[in-house]
Amino acid sequence: MTGETPPSSTAALGKRLWRDWLWRRPGLVILALFLSAITAGAAASYAGVIAWTFDKLNNGAADFFPLAPLAVIGLATLRGVSLYLQTVQTNRLALNVMQDLQNAMFGKLVRADFARLQAEGTGSLVSRFTNDITLLRETIVRLANNLMRDVLTVVITIGVMLSLDWMLSLLILVVYPIAAWPVIRIGQRLRKTSSQAQAQMGEVTSQLEESFSGARMVKTYGLEDYEAERARKSFFDRLRFLLKITENKARVDPILEIVGGLAFAGLVAFAGWRMLNGETSLGNIIGVLTGIGVISPAIRALGTLNAVVQEGFAVLERIFTVLDTDETVTTALDAPALRVTDGAVRLDGISFAYPDGSVALSDISLKAEPGQTIALVGPSGSGKSTVLNLLPRLYDAQTGAITIDGTETRSVSLRSAMALVSQDVTLFDDTVRANIGFGQLDAGEDAIIAAAKAADAHDFIMALPEGYDSPVGPRGSNLSGGQRQRLSIARAILKDAPILLLDEATSALDTESEQRVQAALERLSEGRTSLVIAHRLSTVRHADWIYVMEGGRIVEEGRHDALVARDGLYARLCKVQFGD
Repeated sequence: MTGETPPSSTAALGKRLWRDWLWRRPGLVILALFLSAITAGAAASYAGVIAWTFDKLNNGAADFFPLAPLAVIGLATLRGVSLYLQTVQTNRLALNVMQDLQNAMFGKLVRADFARLQAEGTGSLVSRFTNDITLLRETIVRLANNLMRDVLTVVITIGVMLSLDWMLSLLILVVYPIAAWPVIRIGQRLRKTSSQAQAQMGEVTSQLEESFSGARMVKTYGLEDYEAERARKSFFDRLRFLLKITENKARVDPILEIVGGLAFAGLVAFAGWRMLNGETSLGNIIGVLTGIGVISPAIRALGTLNAVVQEGFAVLERIFTVLDTDETVTTALDAPALRVTDGAVRLDGISFAYPDGSVALSDISLKAEPGQTIALVGPSGSGKSTVLNLLPRLYDAQTGAITIDGTETRSVSLRSAMALVSQDVTLFDDTVRANIGFGQLDAGEDAIIAAAKAADAHDFIMALPEGYDSPVGPRGSNLSGGQRQRLSIARAILKDAPILLLDEATSALDTESEQRVQAALERLSEGRTSLVIAHRLSTVRHADWIYVMEGGRIVEEGRHDALVARDGLYARLCKVQFGD
């Protein structure tokens, strides 16, 4: 896919996350670091307090003793409060970053090439905003909580331990890094597996969406067992990936446990030898051991954090791929809006193939004079819808040019000049009023009602429980097919664009409603250029010009009567439909 970036290293991903997304909120980052330092400092202070306490006890100085418990309680209270504030702060930071990423990703995808959105399933796209984002949020929280706090805890505690007995402390610094190499290797494997798991999750989401949205067909054709088997295989693949991830994560703790045990055994032996030789005190030994107790959970958390980071950064790489993928159908930011003076549309030598290489159009040339109604007819797969998709630049042709009033459409912002009514009706889960109003966002109540009346929709809308305030449901599920189509037509009428694109605009209507809406569309088409796709040839009998398409080419053109008299493809289509 054009513009996609190659896999990035963990360091590069982390640097970009910090530079572009975390540091854009410096106040939250600095406060989180400050609270992490307080939490780490309080934890590290335990070693010093314990060493001081046991040295005093060993020397028989009992008068200080009440201060020791109070000091420990004070440190525990300070650490508890700072830990709470740090957790809240880091989660606030992570959630703000997630919101920024979601907004950026949605803004990118909603403007992405139509071909890209068609090629990548809806389930896969939705999974990026749900499963991927949730996993990344958990990674950032762990990074903010554990990386800052635990690194500071280890550094400060080691500093205290070195001040107590540098030789004992150096032993720890030599042994623990031994565990780093296998932990890093595990993390690398985990990142690859996690990346595959996230992609597979998108496939699962797509499959579930297909199964549930196609429930009518599934039940009618008795495909319940087939769909259940498909889901079972997908869930099994999901289980397999998650088990691999779990197995890799589970290896980290045992490695750290064994290394920690070796370090502790060596420390006890070495400390005993030094104490017997009078080279250190009991307080220093207990202080160093307390320090180990403080840093061991922190080091273990950092060890497991690598696995979490690799899993989360696999997701981050997918998100950055979305943000970095360039559109191929682009309009310059300073491109002027198309000014339609007459509405003359021309396609000259247009050829188009889809990304998979299948040829849809071959050397197509057609024209629509100002105010004309041009019909495109032909069997399914002949390229009619592709022509309509090229006009608003949902795709760009590989060869040829499309002009409107002599202006090449690639050089202008043109979609505000067009209104589309498709056989695939798109309604949003909002009110009837809102779905009509999408045609013109600042339209008033009177204009919306007028558009509904022109589309023969006002009467059924007023019969709904809340009239124009009635919810249409997800994808218009509260309405019939014909009602959904009429709202779509009302939306196009409200937009009042000079160029109309009608793709089977009346296909879902009964005969009576079709006649009324067809009449409304004919009135709307007066003075406007209309390009119409219709399988019902009765709706294009009176078109100003008809182009007959087959196999991505124009094979006939003319008016209805002349095409019938020619006794070609159009005539055969008419005989099939009209029986004459």
